[in-house]
Amino acid sequence: MTAPNKDSSEFDLVILGGGPAGYTAAIKGALQGFKVAVVEKARIGGACINRGCIPTKALWGTALELERLKHLKKHGIAIDGKISFDFGVAIDRQFGIIDQMVSTIRGRMERLGVKVFQASAKVLSKEPFKIAITADEGFRTELTARFLFVATGSRPSETDVLKADHEHILTTDDIVLMRELPDTLTIVGGGVVACEFASILSKFGVRIHLLEHSNQVLSAMDPEIVQLLMQRFSKEGIRIHLHSKVAKVEVREDGEQAVKLHLDVQNKTETLLTDKVLLAIGRKPNSDDLGLETIGVQTTPRGHILVDDRLETHCRGLYAGGDVVGGQMLAHKAWYDAGIAVGAMCGSEAKTDYNTVPGAIFTIPEMASVGLQPDQARQKGINVAIGKFFYAENSQAMCIGETEGLVKAVVDRDTGRVVGCTMIGHDASNLISEVALAMSAGLTANDIAETIHPHPTLSEMVWESFLDTQGLSVHKQ
Repeated sequence: MTAPNKDSSEFDLVILGGGPAGYTAAIKGALQGFKVAVVEKARIGGACINRGCIPTKALWGTALELERLKHLKKHGIAIDGKISFDFGVAIDRQFGIIDQMVSTIRGRMERLGVKVFQASAKVLSKEPFKIAITADEGFRTELTARFLFVATGSRPSETDVLKADHEHILTTDDIVLMRELPDTLTIVGGGVVACEFASILSKFGVRIHLLEHSNQVLSAMDPEIVQLLMQRFSKEGIRIHLHSKVAKVEVREDGEQAVKLHLDVQNKTETLLTDKVLLAIGRKPNSDDLGLETIGVQTTPRGHILVDDRLETHCRGLYAGGDVVGGQMLAHKAWYDAGIAVGAMCGSEAKTDYNTVPGAIFTIPEMASVGLQPDQARQKGINVAIGKFFYAENSQAMCIGETEGLVKAVVDRDTGRVVGCTMIGHDASNLISEVALAMSAGLTANDIAETIHPHPTLSEMVWESFLDTQGLSVHKQ
């Protein structure tokens, strides 16, 4: 990274944060002819590449290979000898992928002339913006900019009861750095990250307990789809504790199952012994200590920066995007934010529309969704038509041995408009994009039904599910 120097302090655009929103804004800004600087105190790529999406999915890829080994006999494949698993090799592979991605992004920015400063930043004034940057070695200088884009991301949340010691009580940042697997792991939280780690680490032989305070994990997802995942979790020995809150944590000194959790389970006290605890209770925006309040930037009580539908703050010329503005904390949503914000700086009238942001959950099997769940659609007064198609009914799923899953389509019965889709099963994270495109383009169920899909493919299930909203599915049992 570039060390701060006084010879290049004036920029068209300065970006605080080098994660998905930040590096995307830098590249898009440079492509528009802006002189761009990125200030990132850690490593380009942000939490997504270095501590979140990519390391998790690298481990998911390893878990997927282990899962496939279980089904080789069905294909007539026999492996002589014992199969071993070296977690250290899997971790090294993960770091290699991270390094490659960081190198690619840095190289792209360098070729475009983007200056990257490894430093912390604090905003001093506006019109133009003045930003003080301080490198770890103590060197300090100031940058000026016409536009400022804050993309400082988020960090794992903690509570007064649940505080990480980074040895026994871990955050998601810690767990992707582990080189040894615990025998037992208790995951606090029932959201996307919690379920991904439960699924992945159980494949590595870790005994998993998952604590969720409500009556359903993945509370934003369709209950029918979630139930299919819970059935799989149950088969694999993952213990789900619903209506469970951690009231007290004790770290013992005897080493084995060193953590004792005192749980409040519907007003009854229970205890749970575990080797380690993973906190997966959400993320907190990194909006503090940036000096934003001195120039009138407003935040929510939780610290998210307030922006309009073009991602501009109350301070003219200052934009923000990604996790730090809240909403769906997804890398692809951060990419989208960067495009809207840079476009606004260039005079575009485009506004944010998050109704068609797809989500993918990398459990085994995968889950994915876009748009509204059936109950959400009904609450909006939509006359809902639902179509379903199971993986077990699809020829390609049979051929590859991936028959566990369901595609569930949601359509406005009165207009035929596609309003949502949720699915669970092999390659769901890729299949959902067709529905996201259909929704973004304002298409109807007929538009999908009349599109010729190749055979035999998993994509036929999307076609079949939307046919089924009209009772016209061809291969449904």
